[in-house]
Formats: sequence, C-alpha cells, structure tokens
Amino acid sequence: MKFGIYAPNFGNTFGNPKLITTLAIEAEKSGWDGFFLWDHIINTEGFPDTVDPFIALTSVAENTENIHIGTSVTPVTRRRPWKLARETVTLDILSEGRLILGIGLGGPSEFSLMNEETDLRILAEMADEHQEILNGLWSGEDFSYAGKYYKIDKVKFLPRPVQRPRIKIWGAGTWPKKGPFRRAAKLDGVIPLSVNYTNPLKPDDYRNMIEYMKKHGLRHPYDVVEISFDATKSDDKKRAIQDFQDAGVNWWLELVSDWNGSYDKIKDVIMQGPSQI
Repeated sequence: MKFGIYAPNFGNTFGNPKLITTLAIEAEKSGWDGFFLWDHIINTEGFPDTVDPFIALTSVAENTENIHIGTSVTPVTRRRPWKLARETVTLDILSEGRLILGIGLGGPSEFSLMNEETDLRILAEMADEHQEILNGLWSGEDFSYAGKYYKIDKVKFLPRPVQRPRIKIWGAGTWPKKGPFRRAAKLDGVIPLSVNYTNPLKPDDYRNMIEYMKKHGLRHPYDVVEISFDATKSDDKKRAIQDFQDAGVNWWLELVSDWNGSYDKIKDVIMQGPSQI
C-alpha cells in the first residue's frame, strides 16, 4: 500500500503556494509516497483563496526528489488539450517522471459560473477526445486529429515526457455509474468516489468495480485509490486499510485541509507520516 496526501488547491493554507511547497517538502521527509492537489478555478464555499495546481506543483517538483505529485482531479475539458499536454510534459520533466495526472469531468456548477458547457454527456465526449490527444501529443511523433470537438493538423510535440509510454493517468468517477470506469479501465489507475458522500464506498464496492473494469480492459499493474476523509489514528482505521487492501486498493490518500484546522494542525498530521494510520 502506498500513502499520499490529498489536499484542495484553495483555503487559508492551500490557497498559498509557498505553504503548499513547505508542506510537500515535509510530506516527503515524513515518508509519504504522494502529494496530490485538487484542481478548481474558484471556490465559493468559504475559502476563496485559490491557486493553480500545476504552477504550485512546479514549485513542489523543484523542491522534492522522490515523492509522486499530481492532480486529483483535473477537469480536462476546462483546458485546451494541447495546453494541458504542454503543461504536463514540462512538469513531468521537472519532476523527473513523478507526475500522475488525475482526470475527470468536473462539477457542472463551477463550469456554469464561467458559462462553459455543463452537459455531462457532452463533457464525457470531450474528455474522451482529450485523452486521445494527450496520448498522441505525448508520443513525440507526428500527430493529427479530427474529432467532434477538437481538430489538429500534423504537429510534433517535443520534448517527450520522461515517463513511457506516457505520463501516468488516473481516471475519476462516481461508482456505481459505469461510464467513467469503462474509460478508466484503459488508463493507469482509478479514483472512485461514492455518489452519496454520507454512504462512502466499501471494500465490496471495490471488488465489484475491479471485476467490472477487468471486463473493459483493465490490466495490471494498475493503481486503485481510496480516499480517506478522516485524518485520525485509530485501530478501526488500521483494520479498514487492511480490508481495502484485501479488496484491491493499493493507494490510500489522506485528506488534509483547512477543515482539519490551522496550518500547524495540518503540518502536524503530515509530519506524523503514514505511520499515523
């Protein structure tokens, strides 16, 4: 099991890119395997200070050596695919191949604030095209594309990312909705969430999910992520981690945020390391 920090890109603490870098350095020193930021343009729920996750992770990449970094998750249709390709290649090179790109459709409410497309069916179609374009541009070979939403004349994106054959991608979705998991089965990992936050996913949900994805192309090695929203130590939590691991989970992400308390409390949780759980 690998353990990572999972944090919003907004708030009194995580709305400050310098503090993000400091906490990521502490996470690496304390034995965490990953450091992942959400990807929002704006927050309207009490914590307005918001940072761009890719620029913040650039600083993290330059100030760490081993910890995996990434977004969880980026609503890909909010960015032009060639712009996202260029950003991620640059960050993968800076981090020497440590980048993991989490992708999803995003929340329609945030899209509506910017008068963007909110139809989930259309967003899913656009996301599929994004994925094809990212793979093509990351290849470093001549690439053309003619889709419903995006078109590219022959181009060659260089340099290539450090990772081969591509930058690692995790696909996000809400189980038991099936569409996101058919798409994620062809990627490198999955970040599932429950449709109902008051009824979180259980180990049996993961077993069913993995069996479904195997029918749609899932091949090992493959990352299966569980997100914990309770950064506290308890025997029950240790048993839960083992139960999820037995069900196929191999990444455990701990949410830390201003909802946990002050910067000092967040730093304390991180400095305790994965041993806390």
